[in-house]
Amino acid sequence: MKTHGENENLYEVTAYTEDSLGLLYSISGIFARRSLDIDRLLCYPSAIEGVFKTKVYVWATPELIRQAVLQIEKKVDVIKAYFEIDNQRSKREVAEVKDILRMREELKTKENKTE
Repeated sequence: MKTHGENENLYEVTAYTEDSLGLLYSISGIFARRSLDIDRLLCYPSAIEGVFKTKVYVWATPELIRQAVLQIEKKVDVIKAYFEIDNQRSKREVAEVKDILRMREELKTKENKTE
């Protein structure tokens, strides 16, 4: 198992793309040229017809990930690409779930008061 440098974080790179043969190969090549190891790779249709969402989880330094994402955005079939640190996303998702649970509890309390 590869050890990761002190300045490396696990980043989630998201790219919205048109359906293009070979684009996934091209995107993974951008990371390979920078000697960045892909931890996970997901590709699936988005809510918009004809647009796909690609998520790449990669260990990198902040500068290398910025360079890679800028290079991805230059691809013709890429609509938008961005990145965030994976643990930031996790914290945001946990906060969203807590908000939903809180709202659900408030609704139950209101329903009980009206009965």
